[in-house]
Amino acid sequence: MPSPYSDDLRRKAVNAVKRGEGKTAVCRMFNISRSTLYGWLEREEQTGDCRA
Repeated sequence: MPSPYSDDLRRKAVNAVKRGEGKTAVCRMFNISRSTLYGWLEREEQTGDCRA
């Protein structure tokens, strides 16, 4: 099983989207899949935090 992404990486990616970076660009920048990013954004919206 792959290890989870760090909380720091999650926050940086979510904050980049909030700053206006494109989602595709953020995925390329942090080398994550779009589904991963969308999951973090959804979790952040629902709970106020993107941590695992």
